[in-house]
Amino acid sequence: MTPLSPLLAKVARLGAALLSTALLSAALAAPPSPPGRTPGCGKPPAPFDHLEVGGAARSFIAVVPDTYDANTPHALVLAFHGRTSPAEEVRGYYDLEPHVAATLEHAIFVYPRALRQGDGTFGWWEAGEAPSALRDFALFDALVAAHSERYCLDPERIYAVGHSLGGSFVNALGCQRAGVLRAVASLGGGPLGGACEGSVAAMVLHNPNDEHVAFAYGEAAKEQYRAQNGLTGAPVPVAPRSLNCQRYGPPDAPDPLVWCPHTQDTTRSGRYYPHQWPRGTGEAIMRFFSALP
Repeated sequence: MTPLSPLLAKVARLGAALLSTALLSAALAAPPSPPGRTPGCGKPPAPFDHLEVGGAARSFIAVVPDTYDANTPHALVLAFHGRTSPAEEVRGYYDLEPHVAATLEHAIFVYPRALRQGDGTFGWWEAGEAPSALRDFALFDALVAAHSERYCLDPERIYAVGHSLGGSFVNALGCQRAGVLRAVASLGGGPLGGACEGSVAAMVLHNPNDEHVAFAYGEAAKEQYRAQNGLTGAPVPVAPRSLNCQRYGPPDAPDPLVWCPHTQDTTRSGRYYPHQWPRGTGEAIMRFFSALP
C-alpha cells in the first residue's frame, strides 16, 4: 500500500485553512440555540440523502430512528468507509446501530459516500490534489451543519468512525476538527501530522500483522493522540480484553485514548485477513463513546 503520511501531513496543513463561506454565513445569521441543542430541535424531521458541496453532489446514507423525537437531542455518528468498501457494506459490518439503545440511547447515523477515483476505488482525497483534500473536509462540515439544522442534535456528542482509508480520514478529522468532534474511533488507519486544533477523545485499533496498512501507522496515530491530548504515563488494561485494549489517561480524563492492538487475524469464515474489522469492535466503539463525560 502506498505510504500515507506525507500526503496526510499535506492535508493537515491545507485542511486548517478551510471554512465554507456558505456554512459560516448561515451560522452567523442563525439565532443561537440553547446549550446542548441544535437549531433543528422542535422542527419536524426532514429526511435527505445528498448535499451539494463545492459544486459536486455528495450522497450518504442517513439512519434516523423510527422513534425520533424532535425535542430530544440526539448524538450524531458519522461513519466513513474505506478505499474498496462502499457505505452500504460498512453499515453492516461496522455493527454500530445495534448497540445504540444500550450506549448513546438516541443517535442519528450518517454513512457518507466517497467519490470514485480513476482506478475505480474510493478516495477521501486525491493524491496531490489540494482542492479534493479540502473537498472532503468541506463534506464533513456540511454534513454536521445540515443535520444540525434539520434534526435535534446534541452538539457535544458528535462522533466519527472509520476503517482503513476511512480510518485515516477520521484521524485527519480528529486533528483538524477536534473542536467539533467529541470523540473518534479508527481501525487500520494512518496518522495525520501537523498542528491540531485541540484535544479529542480517541479509540485507535490496529493489528500488528496488518498487511494493508503497516502497524507503524497505527502506532503513529496513537502517539499523535497522546501528544494532542497531553496524555503521559503508562496505559492500563481496559475492556474489551478480546481486543487487547489499553487506556491512556486517568479515569476522569475528559479526552482519554484507548489503544487496541488486536490480534484477530482470521475472519468468521476462516480467511486470514488481519486488516479486518474484528468481532466486537462496533460495540466496543459505542461503549467508549457513551462512557465519556
